[in-house]
Amino acid sequence: MQERNLEHERAAYAYDCIQGIKKNHPDIEGKYRSAVLSSGALIQKAGLMQTLAFYLSKKNHYEELADHILCWIKGHNRKGEAKLLFEQLLNVDDDAIIEKTMEAMALITWLKRFAEGVLKKEGDNCIPEEPLNEEEA
Repeated sequence: MQERNLEHERAAYAYDCIQGIKKNHPDIEGKYRSAVLSSGALIQKAGLMQTLAFYLSKKNHYEELADHILCWIKGHNRKGEAKLLFEQLLNVDDDAIIEKTMEAMALITWLKRFAEGVLKKEGDNCIPEEPLNEEEA
């Protein structure tokens, strides 16, 4: 069996994150999806640390997204409190922040792909449409 490379690990991690939102937090699915879809642009505009600080200050879906990003860039694991991981990043040099930003953006690419395919859109209540009656057809 072939070993998984970093891109495969990223994809598997992102998939697990999205499945965790779908299974454990269905109430924030749409908001999480929206946050993921805009996160890359926000990081490019404001920077990784500022974006993560914003997410951690907002709670709910933003805090979940911050946790997913921080756990990945701080060692590819799912253990750790997001705020503690953020504090650890405050002590790294500029080169490390650039590296962590690139890694976060690579992860976000996968999160976006899976979020678009798996999670409901914000405001989507998933009520099935009523079938057309003969008069409407």
